[in-house]
Amino acid sequence: MADDDRGERPGGRRRVEVLALPPGRELSTETEKWIVDGLVLAMPGLHTRQLFTLRRDMLTEADHVIVGVDRERDRVVALLTSRWAEIPSGRPCLHIMIQFVGDAYRNGSVFKQSWALHFDRLLAEGRPFPEVIALKTYNPVVHCAMAAFSGHPDITMYPDLAGKDDSGAALAAEVAEALAPGAAFDPARGVVPGIGRPVDLYRERPLSHAPDANRYFAEHTRPGDRVLCLLHVPTQAGADAILTALGLPAPSVRR
Repeated sequence: MADDDRGERPGGRRRVEVLALPPGRELSTETEKWIVDGLVLAMPGLHTRQLFTLRRDMLTEADHVIVGVDRERDRVVALLTSRWAEIPSGRPCLHIMIQFVGDAYRNGSVFKQSWALHFDRLLAEGRPFPEVIALKTYNPVVHCAMAAFSGHPDITMYPDLAGKDDSGAALAAEVAEALAPGAAFDPARGVVPGIGRPVDLYRERPLSHAPDANRYFAEHTRPGDRVLCLLHVPTQAGADAILTALGLPAPSVRR
C-alpha cells in the first residue's frame, strides 16, 4: 500500500463521511465508477473490479446504498448495500449484498456509522425492522461482525459454529433458496458451495480475531464457497437491542 493510502494524518484519522445514496437502479454510470474505483484502491487484497464486473447487480439491484467517503481524496472507502428479499414464510428478510470497509479504515467508526445510517433510512421509509437479516460470505470477519449483534436472548445467529443448535436450519434453507435459487445448500453447515464470483475474490483467506470462526471457515469452505449467515430477530425487543447498539432510537421512540 502506498503511503498516501494510509488512513492516518497528523493529528488523527482522515475524515470519512458516511452518506446514503439513491437505490442502485437510480445510480448514474459515473457514480458507479466512482464507487468501484475507490474500493479498488481501498482494498488491494481483493479482486474488487472483477467482482463488480461479474456481479454488478450487487450494486445496481440494491434498495439501500450507503458509502463511506474519504473527503480528502473524494474517494469511496466503504460500501454497504442491501435489498429486500421475499421468502415463502413471508417474514421480512433483508439481504445484505455488500459490506466492505477499506483496509486502512477498519478500526474506526465507519462500520458502525454505515449500519446506523442504513437502518435509520430503512425505518424512515416505514418498513418494519427485518425479522431475518441474511448474507453470504467467505470471510470469517464478516461472520464475527454479524454475530456481535446476537447477544440478546431474542436474537439467534446461524450457523452455530459449535454445531449444538440446528434450530435455524429450516429457515436457512428457505432463505438460501430465495437468495441463491437452485444452488446446492448444506443446512447443517450453512455452506452454499461454488457460488462465489470471482472464485478468487480474496487473494488470501481473511482471518478474524475469533479462532473458532477461522477454523470453521477453513474446515468447511474452499474458494468460491459461501457461508449463509442469518440473524433471526423475531421480537421487537431484539430489534430494539440492535438499534440501541448502533446508537439509534427504537421505533417506538421514533413515533
